[in-house]
Amino acid sequence: LNIQTPSRICLFGEHQDYLGLPVIAMAVSLYSWVKGSKNRSKEVIINKPDINETECFSLDDISYTNERDYYKSGIKVCQDEGLQFSVGFDVEVTSEIPIQAGCSSSSSIMVGWIQFLSQMANEPINLQPDKIAELAYKAEVLEFSEPGGMMDQYSTSLGGMLYLESEPKIAATPFNPIPGTFVLGDSMVKKDTQGILHRCKNNRLKITKEIIN
Repeated sequence: LNIQTPSRICLFGEHQDYLGLPVIAMAVSLYSWVKGSKNRSKEVIINKPDINETECFSLDDISYTNERDYYKSGIKVCQDEGLQFSVGFDVEVTSEIPIQAGCSSSSSIMVGWIQFLSQMANEPINLQPDKIAELAYKAEVLEFSEPGGMMDQYSTSLGGMLYLESEPKIAATPFNPIPGTFVLGDSMVKKDTQGILHRCKNNRLKITKEIIN
C-alpha cells in the first residue's frame, strides 16, 4: 500500500484558524508518502530514510514515550474509532516537503498515516477525507494538548483550494484553483509554530483586555 499526500500553502489567515477565524488554504504539488504492508509480528517498524531514523514499537504498548509520538497517537485515535490491529506493519515514510517551513510536513504525513492505518486494520474501512482530517487533527493536536487549528489536516486531506471555517463547526468550501504557478522558496530558517501560536494568542488577549478596560 502506498499513500501519497500533498503539502499546502496558506493564502489567507495563517494561524488564524487557531483563533477560530476563517482561512483560505491550497494543496500544492509537494508530497509525502507512507508505504508498507502487514508483517507477522506485533511490531510496527517505521523506516524514515530522509532523516536516517527507524522507529519501532509494539502494538501491545502504544503509551507515549516521546513529546510528539505521532505514529502511536495515530493508532490510538483509530482504535478509539473502533479499528483493530492484530498484526504490525513494516512502513517507509518519505517526504519532499521542507520540514518546519510552514508547509504542513507533519500534517501531510499524519493524514497519510491515518489513511494507511484505515486500510491495515483487521477490517479495512474507506474513510472519507473529512474524517481522515478529523482523526489526524485529534492525533496531532488534541492527543498532546497542543495549540493549533485544523487548516493543515483538512487542506492536505481534502486537497484543492479551500475556504475553511472552524466556528461554530468545521466547514470546508472548495474554490476553483487559481490559474498560474506558485513558486515556493525555502529560506532554511526553521519555523517555530508553537512559539508563534502562543505569541498570537497572548497578543490578542492583551488587545482584548485593553479594549474591555
